[in-house]
Amino acid sequence: MDERDEIKKQIIKRALIHVPFEGWSQAVLERAAGEEGFDPSYGWRLFPNGTIEAVSFWSHVLDQDMLHALPSPETLRVREKVMLAVKTRLSLLTPYREASRKTATYLSLPHHARRATKLVYQTVNEIWYYAGDTSTDYNFYTKRALLAWVYSATFLYWLRDHSDDFESTWVFLDRRIEEVLTLPTLPKKILQYLCPWQGRG
Repeated sequence: MDERDEIKKQIIKRALIHVPFEGWSQAVLERAAGEEGFDPSYGWRLFPNGTIEAVSFWSHVLDQDMLHALPSPETLRVREKVMLAVKTRLSLLTPYREASRKTATYLSLPHHARRATKLVYQTVNEIWYYAGDTSTDYNFYTKRALLAWVYSATFLYWLRDHSDDFESTWVFLDRRIEEVLTLPTLPKKILQYLCPWQGRG
């Protein structure tokens, strides 16, 4: 990351202290910038498209942190790679669980639907590339659609999980992966519903 991105990362990390109580807002970003020793205007100058840009940047940082935390994939089976990647991505959110809940609510707003879909797609795309996927045909979209469903369902389960070390979540994740591995090829209409990004620029 360049210096600009490092500053953005600092501001986001500080903002995450306030998000559980106040949600995402321009005021939170400006306060976070000030608390980090920057001019409060950095809260909008670095995120000119508003809070949705800040949320998107956080998601990108988490994706990159996930990839850096994952072991070399050569010795793992595809299923193990996918499960480990999803588990790692969610584990990175553990210190920010309440902020994650607020973020999910924020992204569920109708006018954020397209961006929310794009962010999930970017995450599962990174996971599939880590797992060694090289498909470029219909299977490319099928795999991402199925993993988007697995990741989203597991994330929502994780938000409600109070088991030790989230063991119930990892069992849930294992079952969801097992289910998608036994599914037949998705009909095109279902695929288009699950991955509306297909064909978009």
